[in-house]
Amino acid sequence: MMLEEITDTACELLRFKSAADTIPYAKEVAQYFGIGVEPPQDFGFWVSVVHFEMRYRSLTYFLERTTTSNVLEISSGFSYRGLDFCQTNPAMRYVDTDLEVIVHKKKEILDTWRINAPVNFEIQSLDVRDFDTYPMMDGPVTILNEGLLLYFDKDEQERILKNIHRFLCTYGGTWITADIYLKHETDRVGSDGDKKWDAFFRKKGVKQHLFESFEQAEQFFSANGFEVIERYVPEFERYSGVARLFEHGTALQLEALRNKGKVQETWHLKPIG
Repeated sequence: MMLEEITDTACELLRFKSAADTIPYAKEVAQYFGIGVEPPQDFGFWVSVVHFEMRYRSLTYFLERTTTSNVLEISSGFSYRGLDFCQTNPAMRYVDTDLEVIVHKKKEILDTWRINAPVNFEIQSLDVRDFDTYPMMDGPVTILNEGLLLYFDKDEQERILKNIHRFLCTYGGTWITADIYLKHETDRVGSDGDKKWDAFFRKKGVKQHLFESFEQAEQFFSANGFEVIERYVPEFERYSGVARLFEHGTALQLEALRNKGKVQETWHLKPIG
């Protein structure tokens, strides 16, 4: 996987995340990259906004309930969840990580904001496939991620899971991942009318890396040493994009969206074996 693909992915997602009102610093990051903050008046766009807003919130839901004093966010992209979290949780150590190309830019952005980052917030480079790049911890850790596994084939996914399992067995702790995605057609509810998502998925090879069912996903994680503790239940009343979704969707589009079923879940996992 090429580094520019990671960068393209993170920047593409900013279009949606910056349209939400509940994701800290997303609008500021979008402005830094020159991404328009005036969202299009399009049903498909708001379907995506709500999805990524829900995915972001799902990690925060579990993070707010963690009992560890260390947090490791992997493949964080241009999210500043850790910066926001550390401002109200000074006793927690939060290590925000991604590949060096992202880390360098992320620190550069932070400098332009002239923000004094809390001392418990760290930004470090990490390659999830290389265990030697994982940071040292002084105790149990909560690992979290969103939008990582779907860009790797099953062999690479197994390698990543083995690294995370080894890390958690060394220090103790659990893993929160929003990467439980099922294979699906991006336009089946009228949310990808211009086929941009379909083209994006094909360019990244995403569809071939998704699961056939949540049962298959659970078997895959179990075979690689993980057990599901809890599944996130959507909190639609918390998502700012829902009102805009109803505003721009027809009755048929909204009904199709209700009936399509889930294509993603966020799981809280613990290592076993």
